[in-house]
Amino acid sequence: MSALELNGENLYEDPYPVYARLREEAPVAFFEGTREYLVTRFEDCRAVGANDRVFGPSGSPDRPEARVMGMPNVLSMTGEDHRLLRLGIDENLTLERVRGYVKALTRPVVERCLAQLAPRGSANLTADLFEPVSVRCIGDVIGLTDTANETLVEWFHAMSAGLQNVGDDQAVWDRLDRALAEIDTQLRSLYERVVAEPDHTLMSHVVHGGMPDGAVRGFDEVLPTMKVIILGGLQEPGHAAANACSGLLLNPEQARVVADAPAEHALRAFDEGLRWIAPIGVTPRVAAEDVVVAGTAIAAGSSVAIVMASANRDAGRFEDPDRFDMFRKKRPHLSFGFRPHFCSGHALSRAMGTIALEEVFLRLPNLRLDDSRGVAAKGWRFRGVTDLPATWDA
Repeated sequence: MSALELNGENLYEDPYPVYARLREEAPVAFFEGTREYLVTRFEDCRAVGANDRVFGPSGSPDRPEARVMGMPNVLSMTGEDHRLLRLGIDENLTLERVRGYVKALTRPVVERCLAQLAPRGSANLTADLFEPVSVRCIGDVIGLTDTANETLVEWFHAMSAGLQNVGDDQAVWDRLDRALAEIDTQLRSLYERVVAEPDHTLMSHVVHGGMPDGAVRGFDEVLPTMKVIILGGLQEPGHAAANACSGLLLNPEQARVVADAPAEHALRAFDEGLRWIAPIGVTPRVAAEDVVVAGTAIAAGSSVAIVMASANRDAGRFEDPDRFDMFRKKRPHLSFGFRPHFCSGHALSRAMGTIALEEVFLRLPNLRLDDSRGVAAKGWRFRGVTDLPATWDA
């Protein structure tokens, strides 16, 4: 089997060679595995993403998102209902609001993790640092303050695997269903709490935000959207930071630059990591009418996937796109999606990831890759560096 062949296994292991071939030979390609058209070039992705009238969100029950999160959810909604729901979600996630609480939220968690790691001298920075920091901070924002880190990590891994289960592996579905049952139980308890006593958690904002005074959204109404937030929110900041850190450690000269002045360069490195390996690589749409994209006819009702991960490595947009380079000419990437569904957590993710990278390079002297094993990444709809073996001077 060629590594360039369009199939679920190749996409999961490393989608970038497949995307490169598609951009060159078939920029809009139908993928049987998920029954959708993959749009892979930057300008085509941007054009499709900007045209919400023709390429609206998909609420199809046949989508993998329906199996994992349920419908309707914030990603499948449109119009006034979507706008009102976003009022609640976004209330405490604006850049101004995030600046007011992100340091107190994130830095103590990072410092506790690093205090435990520093004496060891080596670790898998993804599993031992970036994922625990991400799930603890976002879990607390959601309101899941009593849910263990290990449980939160298992939730998003199980959901991510289910979303990419092109091979219909029953073990993957069983793992997903166990996680979903736990999520339903814990979210119901949290829902009942915030209905009785509204607070500043994200769950409370989703339940009450954008509603008339005294009215609340029902549990079944908010559950699919909360699952979207759990899947994307718990893993995205951590995997984005791990991806960026991986890019730095694979480029020791740039790693030294960050180590010399972490506060000056961490945000730049984090943002390049978002471009280089998009944590959320695909956003689904549905064609509202017959349309032609890049010479390919797409019938009304067809599923269309905007492959942001591929667009972010389009040589027509970014010079030497497969190389991590935090000093490249700054051009906007597509990792946070498109309005009106632009990622609600973009400001929080950037701020959290920047703090995590700052602290890592500040507190782990001579941070470098552990050559005893290689860096490993997986996934395509969601992709992250899963094993980031690092060592430092303890």
